[in-house]
Amino acid sequence: MKIRNTLCMTALAAALTAGAAPAIASETAPFVSAKEVRSEISESMDAIAKYTAQERKQAVAEAEEAMNKLDAEIDRYAAAMKENWSEMSEDARASAEKGLAKLQAARTELGARYDALEAGTADAWDDLKADFAAAWDSFAETWESADNSAAVK
Repeated sequence: MKIRNTLCMTALAAALTAGAAPAIASETAPFVSAKEVRSEISESMDAIAKYTAQERKQAVAEAEEAMNKLDAEIDRYAAAMKENWSEMSEDARASAEKGLAKLQAARTELGARYDALEAGTADAWDDLKADFAAAWDSFAETWESADNSAAVK
C-alpha cells in the first residue's frame, strides 16, 4: 500500500510540475505544459516590476492575464488532487490539502496586492509594484513548496 501511495503522489507531482495534462488550452491554441505556464507567469510577474507609472495600464493588464493563468494552475492542482484522492494515504491527503490551502491563501494575498496595484495612484506606483512583487515571491515559494511536498510523498 505504501508503494501505491508513493506512486500516486509521484504521478500527482509529475502532473503538477511537468504538465502531464494540458495546463491551459483553447480551441485554437496548442497545449501548453505546466512548466511553460509557470515560466510565462514568472516572466510576466518579473516584467511588471519594470513598468513605469506611465505604463501602468499595460502592467495591470499583464498582471491580470498572469493571475488568470495562475488561477487555472491552482484549479488544475485541485483537480489532480481530487482525481488521485482515493489512491492517496491519509498523510498524503493531509499534505495535499494543506498545500492547496496555502496556495489559495497566497493567491488571495496576491489578489489583494493586484487590487491595490490597479487602484493605486501614480505617486504610489513604486511602492505598489514592490508590494505586488513581494506577494508574487511569496506565492512562488508556496507553489514550489507544494510541488516539493507532493513529490516527496
